[in-house]
Amino acid sequence: MNEPAQSHPAGNFSQDLGQWADKRFLWLSKHWLTVVNTFFFIYVGLPFLAPILLANGYTSNANTIYWLYRLACHQLPSRAFFIAGEQVAICHRCAAIYGALVMAGLLFNLVRHSLKPLAPRWYIFFLLPMALDGGMGLVSELRQFVPMGVLWASGLAVMGIIGIVLYKQNYLTWHTYLLFSFGLLALIYLQLFGPYTSNIYLRLITGFMVGVGTVWFAYPTLEEGFYDIQEEVSVKLTG
Repeated sequence: MNEPAQSHPAGNFSQDLGQWADKRFLWLSKHWLTVVNTFFFIYVGLPFLAPILLANGYTSNANTIYWLYRLACHQLPSRAFFIAGEQVAICHRCAAIYGALVMAGLLFNLVRHSLKPLAPRWYIFFLLPMALDGGMGLVSELRQFVPMGVLWASGLAVMGIIGIVLYKQNYLTWHTYLLFSFGLLALIYLQLFGPYTSNIYLRLITGFMVGVGTVWFAYPTLEEGFYDIQEEVSVKLTG
């Protein structure tokens, strides 16, 4: 007589684990935007909570936040907000970037099914103002130790290398020439007018542009990718 087929606990466990993982992926594919917006809301909110905690005697909790964000931000007092007499744990620019990610992420929910991703060549123009503002400030500091001629040579060499790479990739367009022009104008400005000093308004504006541009560049692609995952996993669970 044939013995009845026996169940395999290992096989059942593997199948159950696979279904559990698929359900989690399905949930994430439907709610990824909420997850991302919540993450950045917390990320930009904790640095503003730190000075409040510090001012109210929660020193250990506040110092933990300061230590964590010190890994990603210089935390210079001259470039940070203050609350209750205590410094916020991130600089103006970082606050603007992550704040913009939250605001633009919330607005993206209104156009998530129709907005097309920003092309890389246009995304660069959202990054350029911050690059110029921060780069000119860095070069201004280097001028104290490095001759301007060396900085000119270094800048031209970098632009030349980038130009050669783009030329070989057939991507040397008018956008590239315009970017090179901004770089040359920045060097000319430093040559003629001396050290460049940023300010809170420039840091906030340029940081805000990076946040908005990043959402426009990345979120429509993520939306399309998670929609494909949602379709694939739904078929797998119901099949």
